[in-house]
Amino acid sequence: MQRVFEWITGHRRGVVTAGAIVVLAAALAAQDLELDYSVEQFFPTWGDERAVFDDYRQVFAQEDAQVAFFLDTPRGLDASAYATLRAVAGAFEREGLEDVWWAGRIGDVARASPDPAALDSVSTTLRADPLFTSVLWSRDGAVHTVQAVLPPARNSDAERRRVASSLDREITALEIEGRWTLSGTPMLRAQVPELLERDQSILLGGGIVLFFVVLYAFVGHAGRALLALAAVIPGYVATLALMAVLGRPVTIMSSFIPIVVLVVGVCDSTHLLVHWGRHRGRGMTAPAAAVATFTELAWSCFFTSLTTALGFLSLVATGIGVIVDFGTFTAFAVMATFAFTMSLLPALLAFGGGTAPRAPRLPSLLVRPVVGWAWAAQSRGSIRPLTAFALVSAACLAAGRGIPIDAYLVDDLKEDTRIIQDLRWIEQSGFALFQTNVFLRADGRELAAPGMLAWMERFQRAVEREPIVASTFALPDLLGAAASGATRASPADVDGLARAVYRPEAGAAQIVVTVQDAGSLRTLPFLIRIEQMLDADPPPSGTAHVTGTVLMAHTFSSHVLRSFAPSIVLALVMIWLVMTGLFRSVRLGLVALVPNLFPLIVLVGLMGALDIPLKPSSILVFSIAFGIAVDDSIHLMGRFRHLLGRGWDRRRAIRRALCETGPALVMSTVVVSAGFGLLLLSRFELLHLVGLLTATTAVAALAADLFVFPALLGVEGSSGGSRRRAPALHPTDPSGRRPLTAPPRTMASTEGARTSGAFRSVPSARAP
Repeated sequence: MQRVFEWITGHRRGVVTAGAIVVLAAALAAQDLELDYSVEQFFPTWGDERAVFDDYRQVFAQEDAQVAFFLDTPRGLDASAYATLRAVAGAFEREGLEDVWWAGRIGDVARASPDPAALDSVSTTLRADPLFTSVLWSRDGAVHTVQAVLPPARNSDAERRRVASSLDREITALEIEGRWTLSGTPMLRAQVPELLERDQSILLGGGIVLFFVVLYAFVGHAGRALLALAAVIPGYVATLALMAVLGRPVTIMSSFIPIVVLVVGVCDSTHLLVHWGRHRGRGMTAPAAAVATFTELAWSCFFTSLTTALGFLSLVATGIGVIVDFGTFTAFAVMATFAFTMSLLPALLAFGGGTAPRAPRLPSLLVRPVVGWAWAAQSRGSIRPLTAFALVSAACLAAGRGIPIDAYLVDDLKEDTRIIQDLRWIEQSGFALFQTNVFLRADGRELAAPGMLAWMERFQRAVEREPIVASTFALPDLLGAAASGATRASPADVDGLARAVYRPEAGAAQIVVTVQDAGSLRTLPFLIRIEQMLDADPPPSGTAHVTGTVLMAHTFSSHVLRSFAPSIVLALVMIWLVMTGLFRSVRLGLVALVPNLFPLIVLVGLMGALDIPLKPSSILVFSIAFGIAVDDSIHLMGRFRHLLGRGWDRRRAIRRALCETGPALVMSTVVVSAGFGLLLLSRFELLHLVGLLTATTAVAALAADLFVFPALLGVEGSSGGSRRRAPALHPTDPSGRRPLTAPPRTMASTEGARTSGAFRSVPSARAP
């Protein structure tokens, strides 16, 4: 290993040039990468539910393609509201939307004079039309809409964004007085990813700047602070190139890979910079310090990257394509970051010259008390840290028992965002944007038979009693309204509407049930009750299946949550095997798992205490948290094993490992917490939670590694672990600067000695 890094530092110009060429080539390959934010990618790709959904979409391709404009009309359909609705309908038609419906298309309204009295009379008449109530106007007439359909051939991410942007510009130019919003499933699919991209770009950029500022405060040199971030961009660019080569698009899930890569890259780079600064402080040249640092830490960094990659790779247990891709490509990104760190960073550090770097004052102020407390805790024995660990874990598990499991269709946006506020207003007005569909298959004539129509109407009346249902629509509504003359729609319009629910040539029909986005706690029981209704009262002929985007989305959430525990168990098993191989001890591998579970337990307790629901996006937080916890433990354990191999006895090796790795652990925790704390400003609940929970987890992981892990190592050693006697030579002092010549009783007097390198303070606790 030493010869490898000697070669890298000796050929540093060639290594840096080759790295730049690789990154440039990867960037060129990544230009062909496509974006795909479609909701269908989250659906399970197997099972009867998917087969029914695919069959349904072949017949009713316009499902979830409705675009809707909502206008607050407290004075009813007056001249101003009529003119606005007509202008919006014209904009819809110019954009190529189909089946444009609004009040002006119904009966006499299209020919009515915009005289206020005439329009008010017509509005009163329309309000009694059951066919369009809760579709084109609310029951109280306070909200009117313009409805249209985005053609299925244009229902792609790029086209949705273009249409949403164009319509928003046209409608905004109308300078409408009062409240209005442009919504519908295609518009939401366009607006949410755009907000996410904008939010991530701002916050990720701000996070990088904040990472740099905090690193600069620790290392005291702008160039070395930039080097700590050097592994992030190449690793992520290489991942994008791989995705492009394999033809995999960037999804909402994979857009979080930069955050993960940033954490992993900065954590490992922080440890490397601290050790490099320590060697430089001992008088080594920059190349020699780089060789010594990377030779000592290469295997620790490899195993931190490997365990993090395995943690994300365990997400393949979900079986959901978009999550499998996220886990796989994140694992690749982590290992690519390790490869670039081990090749480019030593070459770049080898260019450093001049005098040894001077340590800034800030690290001493932060590191000295924290590492000092850990040192003192180990001097007093293992009982107190382990007791505190047990009590905190029990309290967190008790709090976590009440974690709700809830997911929404429009999820992870804060309540104060415009999209959520508009969605709540739409639902409070009696409308709904989402559909649950009952897909009927039978002979075309049987679907229109009196018995079948009676069954549909009976089913509709039963479903409409559900609190989350806004309205239902099926063939009986059209036939009954046309026969009774209750609707003012023309026969041609009625026939056109019938195509949305009745396809006799395909032997298919549907009952459209529009539902509010009520969350899985209410929606899943509702879906179960519908299934029970169909079992108790099946159609007189053919088959009936519940399907649609609402069902598929909540099926996805349920499957991910069911597979969450197995994926965590799989990650724990894989990481235990890696740690067992790293430490060459089954017992030490198990001991190393305990402190890594502590941050997850704290995470569960925090979610329970703050009533944060468990949902698919929460898995991302658990994966990041687990990666952070494992990384710090491996660095500490790696140094501990190294000292044991050099002949140190267990107790003194634990304390020396604390002194050597503790500063880097504190430093990386501050960097990670500060960077992720910036995400608290996000408009997305997901990023807000990632920031809050990951920062909290980083602190919990630091506490476990500094206090619990050493205590466990001490207990494991006293219960039969290997013991080694100290070497015959005098050991160095905790700072690692010079050998101690004083007898053990007077060692405490030397502990205040200053270190050279990145940190100048050491714990002032009693030495062994």
